[in-house]
Amino acid sequence: MDILPFNTLESLAVARLVWDLIFSDNKLDRRESDFFEQMLQSMNLTSEKFESSLSDPIDHSYEVVRKMPVVKRRECGRLLRLVVDADHNVALSELSRLNEIIEQASIFRPDKQDAQKGNESF
Repeated sequence: MDILPFNTLESLAVARLVWDLIFSDNKLDRRESDFFEQMLQSMNLTSEKFESSLSDPIDHSYEVVRKMPVVKRRECGRLLRLVVDADHNVALSELSRLNEIIEQASIFRPDKQDAQKGNESF
C-alpha cells in the first residue's frame, strides 16, 4: 500500500471509520486485521496512537472526513470498499454499515467550488 495523502488528524478519522466498518459484522478476520495494520503503517500511525483516539466520539471522525477535499474523501471511500472485501466474505451487515458511513461522511459529495463550476456551465 502506498503512503496515503492524509495528515495525522485525517488519518485517525479515516482509520476510525475503517475500524467501525471492520467490526460491523462482530468478527475480526486475520485478513481484515492485516489490512488494517498495513493501512495504519501507510498512514504513519501507530497502533497505540490509534487506540488512544478511540476515546473520541465517532462523530468527530465523520466531521473531519466531511471537511476533507473530494480527492481525500474518495481515497477514504476506496479504503472502506477494500476493507469490506479484505476477508473475501462480504456480509450484508458490512454493506449496510458501509452505506451508512458513506452517507454520514458525505464521501462522494462534490466540493463546493466544483459544484459552483458545474452550475456556471448551464
